[in-house]
Amino acid sequence: MSKQRFRLADYYQNGSNYYHATFEKLTHKTNAQHKKIPVALLTDVYLVDENDKKVRLSKKNDFVDRKGRHIIADHIWVKFTKPWFEVPNELIKGDEIFFSAEVEQYKINRPDVLKQRDRIWNDAKKKTDQIYKRWSKYTDEHKRKNFQLSLEKMKQKQHDILEQAKEDQKKLELVDYGLNKIKKINISKLVKPRHHFERGQYNYEQYKRQGYKYSAWLAARSIKYSQGESVE
Repeated sequence: MSKQRFRLADYYQNGSNYYHATFEKLTHKTNAQHKKIPVALLTDVYLVDENDKKVRLSKKNDFVDRKGRHIIADHIWVKFTKPWFEVPNELIKGDEIFFSAEVEQYKINRPDVLKQRDRIWNDAKKKTDQIYKRWSKYTDEHKRKNFQLSLEKMKQKQHDILEQAKEDQKKLELVDYGLNKIKKINISKLVKPRHHFERGQYNYEQYKRQGYKYSAWLAARSIKYSQGESVE
């Protein structure tokens, strides 16, 4: 998962905000109901106001690109819903837009994150075992003045290490963040199309009638253009 997308967590359950992004392509994904739905890939997403003016972020973990923009997502997939069909021009790779959206949170299954969690716990257990072995060895070789007090201190150290491990595990959340409820999509910049390519217009009525057949045709055009292929 993109590290920058964790910046979206700051805006989760915080209502709508405006975002600026670069359009990459239109394609499809299969949802939980095994239905193919159109999705758009956006890149270089950063926060703006309602007039498309960049909002400067100031946290230490901000990611700043070569243009000095504080990116909150290097790429993100969003549902291609009705507001997209209201855009006056067919979008192609490189076009820039800004829009209103809300941040959504969803669960993910990441084997690498699970391994990191296991590693944190196993390392903590090793430390607690080492603490016990050192305490036990010293106890066997030396007469402790207050055995019970030293035992309680040793157990407290073990407890603190395991509690810290639990906190560190929680930081590795099995969630990701995206943008949902997109509306008020505005054109910020349109790139000049390649030679012989003519922009079309999205037709929501046709999408309602034909569904996947129409969105697949749009996606095929978009993908071919993004890959530098000829588009008929």
